Amino acid sequence: MADMVVSALAQDGVTRASSYISAKLEDKASSAHSLARLEMALSQLEFALERIARAPITYLSLLRRVRMLKSAYAEGTALLNKHRGRQGEAGQAATPFRFLEWIGRARSISSSLLGLSKDHLSSGAVQMFEWYAECAEKLVADVETGCPLRRDTFRYPFVRHLVEDKTLWYERIRGSQRMRFHMMPLRLGDRGVEAELFYCHHDLETPQKNFCVWLMLRLSESTDVIGIAIECMQLLTSQFKLAIESAVGELTLLPGLQDVSHSYAPPLDCVQDTYASRDTKYWRPDPTCCNADGHSNNTVSQNGVPEQVIAIGFSCWISAPEYTPRDARATPPLYVEAFFTPHLSCALNPEIMWKYGGKEEESTSGSMQQMEEVIRSNALDYLVHEPEPTEYAMFWFSAHGGAFITLRKTSNEKAWSKLRARGRSGGKRKR
Repeated sequence: MADMVVSALAQDGVTRASSYISAKLEDKASSAHSLARLEMALSQLEFALERIARAPITYLSLLRRVRMLKSAYAEGTALLNKHRGRQGEAGQAATPFRFLEWIGRARSISSSLLGLSKDHLSSGAVQMFEWYAECAEKLVADVETGCPLRRDTFRYPFVRHLVEDKTLWYERIRGSQRMRFHMMPLRLGDRGVEAELFYCHHDLETPQKNFCVWLMLRLSESTDVIGIAIECMQLLTSQFKLAIESAVGELTLLPGLQDVSHSYAPPLDCVQDTYASRDTKYWRPDPTCCNADGHSNNTVSQNGVPEQVIAIGFSCWISAPEYTPRDARATPPLYVEAFFTPHLSCALNPEIMWKYGGKEEESTSGSMQQMEEVIRSNALDYLVHEPEPTEYAMFWFSAHGGAFITLRKTSNEKAWSKLRARGRSGGKRKR
């Protein structure tokens, strides 16, 4: 009787071991097949994203889909690496184990087969990434048909050349006046096509008329680059009551100048790498923000500037109205630098901070309008009555937007008079 019991137990043990080995082999084959399917889906997804990156995408809806697919690719790659590592560990761990350990492993396997284990690479998860790969292929077709470089799709000058990855460099010198202007495209994958604009007017005879503006914005076929630059200049310089008519006039005439059309060159790769890795992604982390309705034309950001604007800065000289010395021509004007990022998230709650004369003050609440009031009521008055060169700096932080403005008294009256004299003599020599 005892022999029969021992024989039955032995037979049952052999049957269980055979079943476990068979199930283990099938599970290993199924896991390997799932990994292969996942790897193939990710490869197809990667190839589609590489093709998309070469296209000048200017539609917000397509940019949103690209970002979704890039997120899916990152998630799938992490999942693939995770299960590849486990598969390698399982192969190295093929050592004898005791009966109780076998029971524990069998329970783990049955849980995986029933879909109760999150560590198991299910067929449903693989099918999801295969679906993403199909969506990526459809997106490639949409990008190729929806982003043609036809001449009739561009409403404003310059945009076609920027979308074609061409850089504009233009310079003009007339007597004592010098004007520099350049525009550079930036293709940054899921951010679409962005562009940098720089305009600077120098006058050696009247340095207080010098004015420079720098602008970064996202492009579409209907982007009025010059119009947006002028609108931002007028908006940001209004609190200083600056006379920017000459700068506006020069920018307005630029598209019609004959020699401008022959001033294009390939972009600088080193500059593109700099912006791609640091600046523009920091200034506007989400390139589709402020566009809940999906339409960018005539859309304004939360801070009142056109939605396409990523960052803008300007520098110039201004004269304080309260500063009226005997010799107005020797008056050293104040140098102003300003930088505004309408989509930068740099504080949970709005706040203003200002520094001057070794002091630092801050307000736990504030807005751009309050910043302008501080400039008019405090900053100009402080600098005007300071006998020594000094500066007044202000910073504004918010959950969606940031800015800084620096007003600097750079020289005394005697030094400013020498600068004006050098300007006049330099201008006469050029004539």
